[in-house]
Amino acid sequence: MRSQREVEKAYLKLKYEVATNEFYTKVDLTKRVNCYICQTCKHVTKTIDIDSGVTPFMHQCEYCKNTAHSTFYTDVAINQQPTQEWYRPTLKECLKMRGKFEGLLDHILQGGLDVRAIAK
Repeated sequence: MRSQREVEKAYLKLKYEVATNEFYTKVDLTKRVNCYICQTCKHVTKTIDIDSGVTPFMHQCEYCKNTAHSTFYTDVAINQQPTQEWYRPTLKECLKMRGKFEGLLDHILQGGLDVRAIAK
């Protein structure tokens, strides 16, 4: 398990990268809508990015919980509203991931985003 100090140091480095690296600063978040099509039930889970960062190619279907594949930011469900949002967790949230969600913590500290339901 990473120490609190290691996580804090990595998070500060990430925040600097997000503020200065063109990979993050050039992203137009107004157009970051993605769809994930379930390989089992064909349900479309529609997401938005509220922060710039990396999102996975595969995602869990919100309907049947099986594997869904990204449409690579092609909106295939134009009349459907997004139900989930990709976001960058806070340092406090990252510290809570230690030990229990090390894979997710590694993803976040390498520029990845986490997902949550959009509040209604």
